[in-house]
Amino acid sequence: MDLEEVIFMDEQMTIQEFSKRTGISKSAIRYYETKGLLQSVGRTASGYRMYKKSQIEEIKLISSLRFAEIPIKDIQMYVTETDEDKKEKWQKKWIEMIRNRMDLLNIGLRYLESNSLPEQIYLLEKESDNIIWFFAESKVGRFRDHFIQRKKEMEKLDVPIKSYYLKYLSGLDVIKAQIGFGVPADIPLNNLPENASFEYMPSCICIAMPFNLPIAEIQNGYQKLINYANEQKWIPTNSILEWYRGKNLTDLDLIMPVTQIIRRNDE
Repeated sequence: MDLEEVIFMDEQMTIQEFSKRTGISKSAIRYYETKGLLQSVGRTASGYRMYKKSQIEEIKLISSLRFAEIPIKDIQMYVTETDEDKKEKWQKKWIEMIRNRMDLLNIGLRYLESNSLPEQIYLLEKESDNIIWFFAESKVGRFRDHFIQRKKEMEKLDVPIKSYYLKYLSGLDVIKAQIGFGVPADIPLNNLPENASFEYMPSCICIAMPFNLPIAEIQNGYQKLINYANEQKWIPTNSILEWYRGKNLTDLDLIMPVTQIIRRNDE
């Protein structure tokens, strides 16, 4: 009889037999051991790993959690946890994590089914941002001077700027709006310029449309994005933003947040 097929009297078994009894591949068993999720009880004289019968249920649990894509570090803490209340909290966190993942997959599926690619409308995973807002009023497409003026104020206060935003408030010819500056998270709020307000924008999924036409036609871009959202039944979670990047504000996307992202560390 092959040594790997021997079952010892004290209910220990080789990795070959352990794999057969659990239905889990030897490579997976070895992987779980390298990650500290499972410990062999010793080795034979020939160097084969040995496992106990009582570990069968343990590795089935580990394999099930990995099938659900639970992070390794979470499983490491879960299998060593003895407090049942804490274990229940872990399970609730995992359920929420998977639901969030399913939401993102459903968003991707909806996007593909909507045949949006020919329309040059895209899904965008927008990172969180800290935005300093100022009120501004101007004719359509004439907000550049406001950005330049406020940018100078920020530079005098040594506030670094990552990106630029415009949020429409009201008006048709003369527009009332907020112009915003994305800044690092550690900027002291008591260092804000006069008449400024601060907003934390959480990470989110947006439908986004690059705008390359003359800025005076920006209203057409808004209408196209709104029509698309209505047709595809996207539900906005915030206002449409004009999102500018580049030193001279040359890159512009219209973005409409449609869902927030909740993330947990996977490793």
